[in-house]
Amino acid sequence: MNHSPKLYIHSQSIQLEYACSGNGEKTLICFHGFGQNLMVFNDLSSGLVDHQVVSVNLFYHGKSVRQGGSKYLLQEEWKNIFAGFLNHLNIDRFSVLGYSLGGRYTSSTLKSFENRIDHCLLIAPDGIVKRSSYEFATFPLGSEQLFGFFMRNPKPFFIFLDLLEKTKMFNQWTIDFSRTQLQDKDQRMRVYHSWITLRKFRMRQAELIERINTGNFKTTVIFGKYDKIIQPERHFYFLNQIPQAKVIILDTGHTKLLNESFVEVSNALNS
Repeated sequence: MNHSPKLYIHSQSIQLEYACSGNGEKTLICFHGFGQNLMVFNDLSSGLVDHQVVSVNLFYHGKSVRQGGSKYLLQEEWKNIFAGFLNHLNIDRFSVLGYSLGGRYTSSTLKSFENRIDHCLLIAPDGIVKRSSYEFATFPLGSEQLFGFFMRNPKPFFIFLDLLEKTKMFNQWTIDFSRTQLQDKDQRMRVYHSWITLRKFRMRQAELIERINTGNFKTTVIFGKYDKIIQPERHFYFLNQIPQAKVIILDTGHTKLLNESFVEVSNALNS
């Protein structure tokens, strides 16, 4: 196995960091969640005899970089970047997996490369319904300028969190998560850049439902029963509209869900 990260240089301002493991003839491309990195998929290839696992760092994570250009990452730009990435690795057909924030990359990849995808795996995917995983960062109620100010000036942000806690506008888990995860400046700026850049980077739920039901690929969707970030109950409408998909609810929360999903991923891809 080779987990050593490599770089795909798309342009002077855009690059993707990735790692490959396993020696199978098929390919699974994986996108991690916010604050993670490509190493979280290190153990996945051991259960996938027929697959090579290609794990990719999201932008603003590791050495994956997107500088300049438009403020928002849009579908056409990602299509161009990812087409070059597939060509770089000489990949024709592939399966794709996205966990949490990586679900946005997965659904957007599906949108542009559906005819090349064998299996789409969504694990607590962000972007299907509004106000999911990293959208705790929208506490400033949609104002990018105020949000940026708070991320650069954490003291008033944490005062604001105290006020929000008293109003009970957000669940306590989200408040506590924000307090612990946003103490570090680098982490705060990663939240800021990820949220701003990916604000419009998602497939409409109705379109995703249609593609899952009519597309020539398999779909597996996995949620955690006790997930407080990507709550399964908020996705019941979506899940009820995709009878073609295999839906799995595991007895776990958001943090442990990815690792506990590996057996289900292996079963889905090996079947």
